Amino acid sequence: MGGKRSPIRSTAPRWRPGRYKPRSRARIRKEGPFRPVEDTLIAIGASLVAALIVLCLAVPIAATYRIPVFLSFGVIMTLLTAMTYRLGGKGQAGRIMAGIMAGVCALVFGILFLARDQLQFGPHDHAKPAPISAAAQR
Repeated sequence: MGGKRSPIRSTAPRWRPGRYKPRSRARIRKEGPFRPVEDTLIAIGASLVAALIVLCLAVPIAATYRIPVFLSFGVIMTLLTAMTYRLGGKGQAGRIMAGIMAGVCALVFGILFLARDQLQFGPHDHAKPAPISAAAQR
């Protein structure tokens, strides 16, 4: 077989002329620059969408387990806010996202708490179906 610089090896896709260089390690991705206006608008939009999704989850949970809606919403949204703070990184954008999410959580929790008397998820009283008449059975 040919040596290191043989024409046979030169057709290998990984061979390159020159000295041996070890592979570079994977570089840690740095966060982009902090843009206050854009990051704040994105955080507000994402927090409102998250609150809407949590509200859609909290209403059936509250109806199923017969607990107040504000309680189920508050627990789920607080957990989501804590996860956002933990996973948001140490940058300013992650902290702004967690802060705005905490504000939306407190605001919607307060609204649901004040409206707790108007929110009723009891069973509806539907009329019992009438017995089928003899004429309809034929």
